[in-house]
Amino acid sequence: MEMLNSFNLLLANDLWTIIISKLAGWIVNYGWAIIVFTILLKLVLTPLDVWQRVSSQKQSKVMALMQPQMEALQKKYGDDKEKLNQEQANLYKKYNVNVGGMCFSLLFTLVITIVITFSLYGSLRALGQEKLYENYHALEVTYNEASATADSNNLVDEEKNEYVIQVVKDKYDQIKKQDGWLWVKNVWKADTNTSQFVEFESYANHYNLTGEARTQAKEIYSIITSSINKQTGEANGYFVLIVLAVLVSFVTQLISAKLLAPKGQKLTLTNWIMMIIVPITMVILVTTSNVVYTLYVIVNSIMTALISTIISLIMRNKNKTSNPEQELKKMRKIEVVEYSRNYKK
Repeated sequence: MEMLNSFNLLLANDLWTIIISKLAGWIVNYGWAIIVFTILLKLVLTPLDVWQRVSSQKQSKVMALMQPQMEALQKKYGDDKEKLNQEQANLYKKYNVNVGGMCFSLLFTLVITIVITFSLYGSLRALGQEKLYENYHALEVTYNEASATADSNNLVDEEKNEYVIQVVKDKYDQIKKQDGWLWVKNVWKADTNTSQFVEFESYANHYNLTGEARTQAKEIYSIITSSINKQTGEANGYFVLIVLAVLVSFVTQLISAKLLAPKGQKLTLTNWIMMIIVPITMVILVTTSNVVYTLYVIVNSIMTALISTIISLIMRNKNKTSNPEQELKKMRKIEVVEYSRNYKK
């Protein structure tokens, strides 16, 4: 049982980290690696997405064709709720509609999406924190090694400082090849005006630095960060990806609502609520996470909108060439037998 729990914990916490780190090893940059990962993940999940979209549109089509009969039943049995419910149940049975199962495909897809979204959020946030510690620690080690080399070569103070800082900057450039992305200096921090480096107190606590060692480490931290910031600027980013993530999330929700709604039907209150809640949720997630996760959100939203549009266009084109009633009979496997008693006699 303990082994099983450990296996489940590995899947929950480390699966995404392992896959993304492998991709980053091949692509050499975590920013581009998460983009490739998101595209591959979306392609793997596309059959599930297709099933959900097709199922939802089929159900919407069936309900649209049943609507006149539903309205007729409401007019006829409006005062008799029990009889109305019975007749509606018979109508659902006739068209082979399972009211409880109508939302299953949407609910199942929604659960999978939520699990992936929040498990990735947790994994990438944890990975990002470790990367921040590792990257700065590598700079600190480089600083100490360069200082020792300068001392052994008997460099004077000014020459020593220039040499050490240059070695540290060279190491920083190596790290940035993997952990920088376009204008963003560090993909493990958010695309905001925050510092690109891990906070010193967090770093010192992580490595259990105390007393004189902590004081010395803080002096080195100040030298390293100020030297690099003087060259690159203090802000890690400019809020571009955060704004883009919110806009893309809103547009994706709008497109999905438009495509899944029956032709001519206006957006419901639920659609509008989702178009408000999802972007707000995205703001919270991307500002409390890092650029790697934000890139996932943006690319995943764009892929979702593209796939939804393609599926919808294909289905609408197919529907234009078919008779609605005949398609309904075929789709729901309804066997309609018409006969005339007079002709039978």
